[in-house]
This record gives sequence, structure tokens and C-alpha cells, in this order.
Amino acid sequence: MAVRKVDHQRMLADARTIRENISRARGYLRRDDLYRCIEAANDALVLKGTSSALGMGRSEVDLLFVEMCDEFSRHPRVVAFLESIGIPGGPFLRYKAGDETLLIKKLTAFRIKMEDVEEHQNAHEEKRRAAQRDEWLTLGREHLAQKSFPKGKVYLRRVVETYGEEPGIVREVGSLFFEAGLLPEAAEMFMLAIKTTPSDQQAWRGAIEAWDALGEFKQAEALYLDAVRTFGGHPMTFLNIAKFYLKWNRKDDAYGYAQRALDLDAGLTEAREIQDRIERR
Repeated sequence: MAVRKVDHQRMLADARTIRENISRARGYLRRDDLYRCIEAANDALVLKGTSSALGMGRSEVDLLFVEMCDEFSRHPRVVAFLESIGIPGGPFLRYKAGDETLLIKKLTAFRIKMEDVEEHQNAHEEKRRAAQRDEWLTLGREHLAQKSFPKGKVYLRRVVETYGEEPGIVREVGSLFFEAGLLPEAAEMFMLAIKTTPSDQQAWRGAIEAWDALGEFKQAEALYLDAVRTFGGHPMTFLNIAKFYLKWNRKDDAYGYAQRALDLDAGLTEAREIQDRIERR
């Protein structure tokens, strides 16, 4: 009697789990999430195929499987995808009790094929995007070299707007502006590169050089100090700050940063020369 009760409880639990997985699969299908739909449908089919008995719930479960397979086969994305790979017409899935393993294989093959097609499409799209990006970069560089600055800026800003999330792209555009003498534009791009990728040390150096070249010493100073807080103290960084302050004629600050550089690397002759120069004045 106890064994029969346990079996009955297991049948109820299995039937409930199958219904839940079918409900999940149909929900994902309505949201066009085919991959999760297939995963949930396969979970339901595996349990159905391994459950020796479902008792009174079998007829309800079978009906739910029929409805799920029909909905999947009629779904616009499923139909369109099958037609795109040369499988037109007729329901893709047709449920019949005992065919669970066959349906699992068909759904798994569908998912694998869809992944392969999407991977190929993504690779093609990435190749197209890269070609477009390189074309705009080349045109921008050529126009800047020809002193056709308005056109050059249009192409390079288009690169930033479209591909700015790619590593190094915004900094590269900033460098092109800097080389062309377009210092405000260069500073703008380097600052944007710092904002999007704070770990890009080349962007920090570019921004400092651009603000320095513009005579915007306050901006350059703020970036130098932020860089020390971000990346930590380094003797060459302190040496560069000392040179910067000497150029700005802030001798005490220049002397102090030269000493900080020497504290970390006593062999930095440039730092010692800065101090000697200040002491002689």
C-alpha cells in the first residue's frame, strides 16, 4: 500500500513538473525567445520520456504537448527560419506519445542550426562594420591631411558615434585630431575616451598633452593629479608633473614633484637637474 502511495505522489509530481515546463516553453515562445523555449520544451519531453506512468494526468499532458508543438510549428520566426534553410511547408513538430526522443532530437537540431546561422550572420555583420569603420577612418585621416578639416571632422565624429564602444577607437580619433592641430577636438575625444575607458593610460596622456598645448594648465593639472590617484605614484609620472609645473613657472611644486620622483628612483638625473635649475634661480 505504501509503495502504491509513493508511486501516486511521484506521478502527480512528474505531471506537475511537465505542465510547468510546457507552460514555460509556451511563455518563452510568446516572447520570441526560441532558445529558452526549446530548453524548457526539452526538459518537459525528457521527463515525459523517462516517466513510466503519469496516471490520470497523462491525457492532459499529451494535449499540452500537442498544443505546444503546434504553436512552435506556427510561430513566424520558426517558419521563416525553416524556409530560409530550405525546409518549407508542413508542421515542424507533430506530437505523438512515445515520440519524445525524436522531438528532442528535432528541437536540438533546430537550435544548433539556428546558432550556426546566427554565428555566420554575426561574423558577416562584424566584417561589414569593420570595413565601414576603416573606410570612415581613412577618409577622415585623408581629409585632415589635405587640411579639409570640416569634412575630416564629420567622418571621424561619425566613427565615434557608431563605433565609440570599441576599445581604443575614441582615443585613436583623438590622436588624429591632435596630429592635425585640432587641439580642442583632440581634448574632447581624449576626455571621452577616459570617461568610457578609465584604465586607458594613453588616453590620459593624450588629454594632458592636449590641454597643455592649449595652455589650459588647470585642466592638465587636474588630470595629472587624477591620474596619480587612479594609477598610483610612479617616478616617471612625478617627473612629468615636475616638468609640467616648471613650464607653468610653479617652482615650489616642480621642486616637490622632482623630489617625489627621486624618492622612488634616485637615478633620475632629469629630476635632479630640475631641482638644480630651480636652486640656481
